[in-house]
Amino acid sequence: MNRHEHVENEALYDELTLAQRDHVALCTECAQRHRTALAVKTAVAALPREAPASAAVLALLEAKAAESRWRWPRQRPWFALAAAATVLAAVYLVVVSQPRQRPPMNHELAQEIALDHLHYENNSNAAEITGSLGQIDDFFAQTIKRRPRLALLEAANVVGGKRCRIGGEWSALIWLERAGRWLSLFSMPQDAIASRGCMRAAGVNVCGVGDPHGGSRVLAGNLPEPEMLRLLDESME
Repeated sequence: MNRHEHVENEALYDELTLAQRDHVALCTECAQRHRTALAVKTAVAALPREAPASAAVLALLEAKAAESRWRWPRQRPWFALAAAATVLAAVYLVVVSQPRQRPPMNHELAQEIALDHLHYENNSNAAEITGSLGQIDDFFAQTIKRRPRLALLEAANVVGGKRCRIGGEWSALIWLERAGRWLSLFSMPQDAIASRGCMRAAGVNVCGVGDPHGGSRVLAGNLPEPEMLRLLDESME
């Protein structure tokens, strides 16, 4: 390559061609940028991957790359190192130091609920009680001393319910049908929800919220998470 043509910034992060290596060996500016690029690449690769890079980090990296395309020929080595340090600091703050979202419940409980949902999915014959919401509520109040207090749900049908043991406690299980999907709603006596939200277990979405009347309310099925959380909120009187 022409001795006056500097190596592009993007190329410095990859293996150099023979012509580029010859140029870098003779060009102080490109040699410094090459060392900086390798240092940044090594440092980023060594960062612990506790969370995926957010859109904010990706935007910052892109902005720094675009800025460098026209600034590099006029920069000095110290500026290159400062820019690299800024990017690394941003990656650390947003990717590494950001707290991980707390799961709504422990994985073992979510797995048990998901498997129970799959066991009874589309099997309305397993229902111990069918009828109105009041009849279902009275059934559980008499059998397990717990009233689910299920409210009317928009565009969802109540199929029926039965008693089941979840986490060693008797819980009310009520089946719903929404948009052709079978959903299992669990009204549990224990406070098992650490935070309102959803997780994935046994190929099923498991979403949980605290019940204002005590205990926990969990919905299992394969609707989008925002819709399942909406149904959970709507199910409580």
